[in-house]
Amino acid sequence: MQLIQFTPAALAAIEHYKTTLQIPADHYLRVGIRQKNETNKRLLIAFDAKTDKDKLEEVQGEQIIYHPGEIFFFAGMQIDYVEEEGRKGFTFVEKK
Repeated sequence: MQLIQFTPAALAAIEHYKTTLQIPADHYLRVGIRQKNETNKRLLIAFDAKTDKDKLEEVQGEQIIYHPGEIFFFAGMQIDYVEEEGRKGFTFVEKK
C-alpha cells in the first residue's frame, strides 16, 4: 500500500511555503490527524519537528513525518492544493 501521493499543485505549494515561511531545516512535513474521535477524524498537513515516536519517509522527494498509529487514516490518499472562490489550501482525496 502506498503511503500517500501528492499532486503537482500540492508539491509546488509545499515548496512555496517552505521558502516563504522560512521553515527550519530540522522541520518536516507532518501528515496526521488533528482531531480523534469516533465521528470526526480531521486530517492535517503542517511543518513540524520530528519526535522519537515519529516515522520519517520520503514521498515524491518530500520528507514527511507521521505517527505510525495514524497511517491507516491517510494511507493511499492523495494530497492536493486548491485555490477556488477566494479560498486556498490542502485537501485530502481518497484514491479509488
